[in-house]
Amino acid sequence: MRVVGCFLEHGDKFVILLRHGHKPDGNTWGLPSGKVEAGENDIEAAVRELEEETGYKAHPSELEHLGDFDFVSSSSQPYVYATYRASLKDLHEVRLEDAAHAEFEWVTAKSCNTKPNLIPGFHELLRLTGHIK
Repeated sequence: MRVVGCFLEHGDKFVILLRHGHKPDGNTWGLPSGKVEAGENDIEAAVRELEEETGYKAHPSELEHLGDFDFVSSSSQPYVYATYRASLKDLHEVRLEDAAHAEFEWVTAKSCNTKPNLIPGFHELLRLTGHIK
């Protein structure tokens, strides 16, 4: 399975989203992300997920590929997490996808890393992408 995620960044902060408690991995914080659908490539999926989950319509050329990382989901399913960055010049007013997320925050990597309720693998992702040393 392939999943895409994107650091939507402005300055030294990026957006994280809190999943509703009734969702898989509920009450955890993570990046705007989701599964790559049939017929999509990773960039198309990342653009779609950013728009669905934050309201930000990225142009594919805005996305910088940070790497593909192997993880195992909380249900023990292995997946590849294709990770991107979109660096914004102006702060984006986030519009949440109400069905999936309850809250959002703009956080620094350091403040994000101190959260106890990150989605499984997020602490490691921050290190793998160079956000945390």
